[in-house]
Amino acid sequence: MRRAAIFLLFICLVFSKSASAQDATLSRKAREIYDKAQQAWQARKLPEAIELFEKVLEQEPNSYDTNLRLAQIYELQRNPDLTKKYYTKAIQLRPAVPQSAAALQWIGRNYFEAEKYDSAQAYFERALPLFPAKSSLGRLAEKSIASSKFAREAIKNPLSIQKRSLGDTINFLNTQYFPVLTADDETLIFTGLTEQRDENIYTTHRTTKGWDVPEEISASINTTNNEGTCSVSADGRTLVFTACNRPDGYGSCDLYITRKEGKDWSAPVNLGQEINTRDWESQPSLSADGHLLYFASDRRGGQGKRDIWVTRLDEKGKWAAPKNLGAHINTPDEENAPFIHANGRTLFYASNGLPGMGGFDIFISQRMDTIWSQPKNIGYPINTVADQVGLFIASDGQKAYYTDDASEGKGRSLLYTFNLPQQVKDLIVPTRYAKGKVFDKKTNTPLASAIDLFDLKTQQKVGEFASDGQTGSFLAVLNSGGEYAFYVSKTGYLFKSLSFTVNDSASFVNLDIPLEAIEKDRAEVLNNIFFKTGEFSLDEKSKVELGRMVDFLNKNKAVKIEISGHTDDVGSDTENMELSRRRALSVQEYLHESGVVAERITSKGYGETHPVAPNDSQENRQKNRRIEWRIL
Repeated sequence: MRRAAIFLLFICLVFSKSASAQDATLSRKAREIYDKAQQAWQARKLPEAIELFEKVLEQEPNSYDTNLRLAQIYELQRNPDLTKKYYTKAIQLRPAVPQSAAALQWIGRNYFEAEKYDSAQAYFERALPLFPAKSSLGRLAEKSIASSKFAREAIKNPLSIQKRSLGDTINFLNTQYFPVLTADDETLIFTGLTEQRDENIYTTHRTTKGWDVPEEISASINTTNNEGTCSVSADGRTLVFTACNRPDGYGSCDLYITRKEGKDWSAPVNLGQEINTRDWESQPSLSADGHLLYFASDRRGGQGKRDIWVTRLDEKGKWAAPKNLGAHINTPDEENAPFIHANGRTLFYASNGLPGMGGFDIFISQRMDTIWSQPKNIGYPINTVADQVGLFIASDGQKAYYTDDASEGKGRSLLYTFNLPQQVKDLIVPTRYAKGKVFDKKTNTPLASAIDLFDLKTQQKVGEFASDGQTGSFLAVLNSGGEYAFYVSKTGYLFKSLSFTVNDSASFVNLDIPLEAIEKDRAEVLNNIFFKTGEFSLDEKSKVELGRMVDFLNKNKAVKIEISGHTDDVGSDTENMELSRRRALSVQEYLHESGVVAERITSKGYGETHPVAPNDSQENRQKNRRIEWRIL
């Protein structure tokens, strides 16, 4: 349809410039038939027009305009063989006139779709100088030349992938698409189209034998209208999806959000007129912590037709005005189906505005601070001459999930998976995750708590998560290769700090976190206070933890605490006692300098007298070297 629209634009140009010159060469009888054919064409009586134009060719086989017109009609009727026949003849008759540009471009595309890239490139190169300078059609020819070069090399160097259907249990409908998963790879959510043309969202969970039978995600989400493409946060508890023609909608299709507590999803809420407009908003992709939302829209202010946009959830829970990702990502043509990987820095999306295998290809770009890298085509055969518009990469960077619209030649859209080839793995920083429950240490009651993730190297917050109020469960994504501080906090409780150097996910699964209520003698370890060996000066990395301590004391004005220092058994008792005292004092002084009044804080060194583990290994000695804080 897109190509047909392009060539229809040429009809007026072609015949306004050629009719007087070419039609004058026709015999009187042929011209009479030609004029009748034109009238039938203008009345959209295509069969009659074809019959009459062919009669013209019986008398005047070298009529350029007639061959061109027949090619255009057959193109509209999607008859490629006859389209090619008449375009080829027109080109033979007048190869270098502007009116032949469309014919050359179409034949180039025909060769391209047949994977005959040398021939395709030759025709595109002949078409290019015939298009108006700096026109959109000239740009299309330039892109087509680049795509021919790219595809020729890509098909010589294919990626090694073996796609595998997710099976009949998942692919139970004729059409299912846009799969997304939670970061633990345990829950799969996708969109399906019923025989009644009702678009709904389905979910399934992994079992020891494979995927369970899919179910509609929730009666509060699915309706008799269409609920389409969706995205889920890493923990599976925030869902943004597309819904069209709802009473509270701002345009044809809007974005809605719903959150899960326990097993129940809340009633979906329209994201509001800051996000949704009178135009088309769809195909959302949430960051792992649910605080960044990427989506596709044809709203005003973009680079082209449909673009990729992003919005951020602020501290008040409001979505900011969306920002266009700019010319690095978006082109004057169409971009859609964004997917931000769990690492928060790798973006996959579909575009038909960049050189590729044809139609929509999937591209990858990396965010470096606030700048996106030059997009890279993900390669063949992930991308083919057909459209590819949806790809999900698991958080560990091992597997991809996607929709194949040409599955088994049955005209179905099925969900598939494949192991990522090494060339693509090398482009993705994999993530790990901490998963478990937050609960009251005394009563074992599940707690809803805030979980903040800081990069200790940059001292910047890199993620915000929360535990479920009904179950206490949480899942927080951690980028591989990072050194992180992990803070769990809830009003009325001491905050808990944990420290992670992320290399392996296994130790972070099923991490239970007990919180201590603010009561006398309750204590916690400050796990992210750092000193050099044998020294008491605070390392820069300690500032994140100390900032959390200041924040806690400012919110709990009546609380008084003791800061205590502890060591292992290496060194003399006297040296250890003095070192622990000086380290506790360093923390106390930092808190004083940060505005906490002196009478609220005391400090004391205990040396090696209060071990929490036997001093029989390096790991246990590290546990004993600690700074604690206790409620007085």
